[in-house]
Amino acid sequence: METVFLKKDDFISVPAGAHITFHGIDWDQSKRQSNISVGGSLRYNTISKATTKAHTHEFAEFFLIIEGKIRHIINGEQQELETGTLVFIRPSDRHYFEQFNNSACKLINVAFKLEFLLDLSQYLGNDYFMRNYTGPVISPIFKLSLKETENLANELIRMNTLQRTSTDLARLKIKILLARIFSNYFLEQPSHMTRNLPPWFENLCNSMNKIKNLKKGLQHMKKEAPCTQEHLCKCFQKYMDRTPTDFITELRIKKAAQKLIETDKKILAISLQLGFQSLSYFYKMFKKYYGVSPGRYRKISQQNEIPI
Repeated sequence: METVFLKKDDFISVPAGAHITFHGIDWDQSKRQSNISVGGSLRYNTISKATTKAHTHEFAEFFLIIEGKIRHIINGEQQELETGTLVFIRPSDRHYFEQFNNSACKLINVAFKLEFLLDLSQYLGNDYFMRNYTGPVISPIFKLSLKETENLANELIRMNTLQRTSTDLARLKIKILLARIFSNYFLEQPSHMTRNLPPWFENLCNSMNKIKNLKKGLQHMKKEAPCTQEHLCKCFQKYMDRTPTDFITELRIKKAAQKLIETDKKILAISLQLGFQSLSYFYKMFKKYYGVSPGRYRKISQQNEIPI
């Protein structure tokens, strides 16, 4: 298989310091292969072959699986990845993806210059975390909990928007984010295994991703939950560190952002479809999560794309 080599100057924004992209991957050999930009650094990829392009690059990256499953081929070895898997890629790694268990997949990819990690190592006066990062033959992976996955995904989404609205602030936050991630996973080396969720709770959270359930909101969740409202609230505080209402609001805002970049629907129609009764409240909450208005978010331009 031919290997594509990616240069850092072609894909990484120098002012911001990192390039954040979002991918929805669908495997369908009956369709023509496509890589469609739908704005806001979000792309939908229809893969008509058995694999994506094999590539290596002169920059570092990590990616987070936020939905579905996928097989990752890295330096000749296989990794079967599922929702919540965080994967680190080194500049010398050669990798590509294959379909796994007939599943589609959504992931967030963050590319950045390796020089940042060298600067961090020099600042700390210790290369311990760099040895743990570069040492393994295959790329290091960690399994995040549902809450950790959502928190990191939301932070990256807001960071992506910030890069286009406030470069100086984005550059500072990106450096802080990368320093935190690498110190968490390669310095202290804590156990990053998922805390097991009760099956009913995980199924309930997943079912609320459906538009029809989101529109019904909290009343539907309480009706579907096999427990009292008090116990439901305790479970959300224990496993998600938020209230059921906050969880639903966040899901609605994320779905709204997706529809803003995938469709031409009016902002009012989107807010009503997702259960917001007040347009002003929708604007307020959207800006809280993404840092910009829904209209501004829709207009964000697409940057260069890294082949997955």
